[in-house]
Amino acid sequence: MHFDAHVHSAASPDSELNPVDAILALKSKGLGIAFTEHVDFVTPAVGKDTSAKDAPHGDTDFICDFDIYPSQYTGLKTQYGDAVLLGLEIGLSAAYFPLNTQTINQYSYDFILGSIHNVDGFDVFKASSSMDAESFCRRYLTYAKEMVEYCGFFDSFGHIDYIARYCEKTAQIFMYKNFAEEFDALLKSLAERDLAMEINTSRFGNNTLVGRLQVIYKRFKELGGRYVTIGSDAHNEHALGRYYAKAIGLANMAGLIPVYFRQRERFSCDGMNV
Repeated sequence: MHFDAHVHSAASPDSELNPVDAILALKSKGLGIAFTEHVDFVTPAVGKDTSAKDAPHGDTDFICDFDIYPSQYTGLKTQYGDAVLLGLEIGLSAAYFPLNTQTINQYSYDFILGSIHNVDGFDVFKASSSMDAESFCRRYLTYAKEMVEYCGFFDSFGHIDYIARYCEKTAQIFMYKNFAEEFDALLKSLAERDLAMEINTSRFGNNTLVGRLQVIYKRFKELGGRYVTIGSDAHNEHALGRYYAKAIGLANMAGLIPVYFRQRERFSCDGMNV
């Protein structure tokens, strides 16, 4: 079975998507769903590693509503069966490593997506616009490698092109040929740990971007990578499952196996445990 393995519902602070509507919309497209509700700690809290220097800082933690998730979603797994998976998208940070692991262990999640939303404590959305583009792209990739090596609790590495979403300067230069050494170090770290990489389809309407991503995923395969998850990063019904076939084509081109995770075990989309 194929899954849209990156969906944010009304449990996340930036989405109002009804979970049942999301399940039914993807079912109509022949896809299952993995909810990946947000967990990005940014405020001082018990359990923070004060010796770490990369703590994001803000007034409000950007986390899902744990009063309803996953408790109110477990019934959906019973109702809709194997088509529903429950997971989290964790913002990778050394400072909040203790809180992140504690959060994961509070429930038997199916899937953990590890993403970089902050670099050295700075929100990528803001920093990509204010910092030198080349220097920030380079640091984004080296920081991502550091977090892959530090945080051993996730299953797939999310949206590698996140840095290029919000700033034209970084979008223009964020490609393999400009940062080959940094890309290779990150991709090799993922491959050595047998982690999956996400093919995030949120920007797949841009064929130039897809061409750039093809180079990255092909290189991931060359460095020993084997698996990808596919996710729309949907926050609304319109985005669910978008460009899924295009992502399968990219995976096939690169020689990578599309997978999903159930109870943290990896399965190919034909249902085989891999």
